[in-house]
Amino acid sequence: MFSLKSLPAHLFQASLLATAAINVAFPGISLAQLTAATDVTLAVPQPAVSQTVLADGTYLFGQSPNPNEPGSDYAVFSVKNNQTVGAFYQPNSSFDCFSGEISPNRLAVDIVESYTQTSYSYAIAVTTNDTLAAGGAAGAYTLKGFHQIDTISDQDQEILAVCQADFAK
Repeated sequence: MFSLKSLPAHLFQASLLATAAINVAFPGISLAQLTAATDVTLAVPQPAVSQTVLADGTYLFGQSPNPNEPGSDYAVFSVKNNQTVGAFYQPNSSFDCFSGEISPNRLAVDIVESYTQTSYSYAIAVTTNDTLAAGGAAGAYTLKGFHQIDTISDQDQEILAVCQADFAK
């Protein structure tokens, strides 16, 4: 049995034995290399956390808070696992289909122009709707410059169905 006074001596002896064992097992490795290797912190990959911005479903946003207002732009789209398909349109006009992803800070999509069928990337900032958050519905997201509209018309559903069929090909 040993006393606390002899503890430093025992630790010293144990460290000498450990160093000798390492030198026998791994010839050519110095204590400095071993110490440096133990000081390295390994980065352990963490699983990606996916934040749901909008629940899966169909949404309508407009520059006007009222649906079908001439001269206002609208976006109708469906969301599934933060992936989206939809259209930008103005009432009584053509529409351009898009597909992409919605994240906590932006809606990033590729738009297919209806007349030329050319594709281009576009992004809209996603913000928290302060009026809803203040009312207790924190985390209510909206597109910057747009208002969420609860009523989705049959025409909105038809436009969305065309775009979903186009991107399903």
